Amino acid sequence: MPDYTTMTAVEALRHAKDVSGLTAEEIARRAGLPVRVVRSYLDRGAGYEPGLGKLPGLCRALGNRVLLDWLAAQCEGGHGNTPAAKDRAEVLTAVARVVACVGDVQRCLAETGERGIDRGCAREIRGLLGDVMAECRYAQGLLRDLAGEAAGDMRPLCCLKAPERRRWWRFWAGRDEDAAS
Repeated sequence: MPDYTTMTAVEALRHAKDVSGLTAEEIARRAGLPVRVVRSYLDRGAGYEPGLGKLPGLCRALGNRVLLDWLAAQCEGGHGNTPAAKDRAEVLTAVARVVACVGDVQRCLAETGERGIDRGCAREIRGLLGDVMAECRYAQGLLRDLAGEAAGDMRPLCCLKAPERRRWWRFWAGRDEDAAS
């Protein structure tokens, strides 16, 4: 899946067109727009973008949700400011928060029991799932810089580990050696 947070509107529209497999003429016909307008959206760059009112028609014409997903990513935005992970522990902690949020969803569902999911419960579950997605985006953001580096320059997170601790058996083995001296 492309990174919608870093795409421009034109890149998102071009990607939506590629996913649809349609020509500019077919998109224009389906959306009820002049072909020159659709071509301008695709060719001119950031200076000529479809207005908000045109997006639903373009999405229907394209037969996909790429533009809506791009717009949602642009609105959420905050995870793009996530600092890079300093060590594996930071990533593990972020993943643990994801798991805890998933546990909240499971707990909520378990509490419904035989009564099923009513409107209020559905709203609560949707909110909890939103928390899961936000935590997932944060965890992804921690790895964005590392994952974006060129393969030859990549520094694995195992290199970012905490100082090694002495194992308990080595500790006791060391005591026996000290006592024997």
